[in-house]
Parts: sequence; C-alpha cells; structure tokens
Amino acid sequence: MNDSKQHSFLSALLFALGGTFLFSMKPILVKQAYLLGIDSSQLIALRMIFAAPIYLIVGLVLWHKKPQLHAAYTSNLAVILGLGILGYYVASYLDLWALQYISAQLERVVLFCFPTIVVLLSRWVFKTPMPRNIWGILALSYAGILLIFGHDMVTLGRDVLFGTALVFISAVSFAIYTLWSKPLIGKVGSLMFTCIAMLSASVVILLHFSFTHSFSDLQVGYAALLVCAAIALFATVIPSFLVAEAINRMGPERTSVVGTCGPVITSVVAVFWLGEAFTLYHLAGLTMVMLAVWLMIKKR
Repeated sequence: MNDSKQHSFLSALLFALGGTFLFSMKPILVKQAYLLGIDSSQLIALRMIFAAPIYLIVGLVLWHKKPQLHAAYTSNLAVILGLGILGYYVASYLDLWALQYISAQLERVVLFCFPTIVVLLSRWVFKTPMPRNIWGILALSYAGILLIFGHDMVTLGRDVLFGTALVFISAVSFAIYTLWSKPLIGKVGSLMFTCIAMLSASVVILLHFSFTHSFSDLQVGYAALLVCAAIALFATVIPSFLVAEAINRMGPERTSVVGTCGPVITSVVAVFWLGEAFTLYHLAGLTMVMLAVWLMIKKR
C-alpha cells in the first residue's frame, strides 16, 4: 500500500472509529432522557429539531460552493430522500422505541449484527464474495445475541422480546441504508448526501409527531432539552458525517465492521453510568459476537 492509499485508509479508519464511539453513546444518552420523563416520539422530534438546522446550513453552503454538482444533486435527490427516511427515520424511531423495553447493552449487541446483515445483503444483491465459513460465523454471532437476550428476558420480562425485535428491524433498515449509500456518496459527496438524507428524515419525523402528539408536548424540562441537544450534536450530527465519509473512503463493508468496538463502549458506559448489570452472560455473549465479526473481517 503506497503512502497516499495508506493515509486515506488511516483517515477513513479514524472517521469510522470516531463515528462508532459517538453512536455508541446514543443509547446511554437516550436512557438518560427517558429517566427525565420524555418518550421516544418526543425524543426523536427534539433530536431532529436541534440537528436539522445544522444539516440545512451545511447543505446550503455545499450547494453554493459546488455548482458543478447541481445536476448530480437533483438527479439523485429522490433516492437519497428515500434512503434518508429508511436509515434515519425508520431505523432511528424503532431503535429509540426499543430502548424503552431493553437494556442499552442488549440494544447495542443486537445492532451489532448489522455488519453481518450488510455482508449478506452485499452477497445477495451485488454478488460480493463471502467468507467460506459465513454460516458458522453467523451462528456464533446470533448465539451470542440469544445468550444475552435469554438472560435479559428472564430478568427484565417479556417486553424484552418486543424490544429486541424492534432493534433487529432497525438494524436491517440501517444495513440497507449503508449498502445503497456508497454509490450515491460517490456522486454527490458524503457531506451533501448526509445533509439531504437527514433533512428528509427530519421532515418525516416532525410530520409523524404532528399526527401523534401536540407540539406543546415538546415543552420539556431544561435538563431534558440539554440531553436531547447532546444526542443531536454528539450522537447524530457529528457521527453521521464521520460515518458517511468513512463509507466514501473505504466502503460500507469495512466501515460496518469497524464498529466492533461499539458494544464494548456501550457496555462499559452503561455499567458505570446507568448502573446496568454486567454478568457472565453479557461477557460471554459479547465475546461471541465480537469473535464472529473479527472472523468475518479476517476471512474477507
């Protein structure tokens, strides 16, 4: 690997790691917001109210600075809007909803099957080669998830089943978003792609909220507003730009598997900040899932 390629790969790796770390803090902050008395619909609406102006400003700046890309922006607009709704409305809403029923650790471990979903979709849709022992890797990964799921279901109740199903559907939605975003990012750039996708999701989120709530419900306490603002900036805006640029530089498959450290970060912070239990079941399940993803990286 020559110096320029090595520099590009290292920068992409740093972007992906930074995005993974910040995204891993999201379930912790969401749990904190729920402790302050707001629900998932209030949270996702406030999150996008804080985040949308930033995406709008960045998008307008890019529009004025790159007139040569106007044709690319407009010709790919509809697809990007659709992917934004799938990746940042459907996936985000289901994920936040799930955190009302399951622990932050289980949420992050279930989302951690997202790299395997990306690889499977990449194989079925784009005919990308897979590791020969992919089914063994998948079995190991999902066995680890089931181990933690079974423990949490016994200790936390049957709501864990519903919450886990929501997170899994969220993971599938975001995997589709990630896989189909790569060619579009190459055409319009990672920043503009993210701005359009997030703004489309913001519009749908606020429309959803207007049909299910009164806008007076957004009048929450000062502490809850601060947490929502932190989620918007540090667990939405910044990592979304970082991950989009990482996808642009090293592809969706590599970007998705860099997230191997995500569940570990979430587990450590959840134990020390939220006081969640970390048992031998969590340790064993987390180890199995991480080992499965590591084997997939090695084989690829």
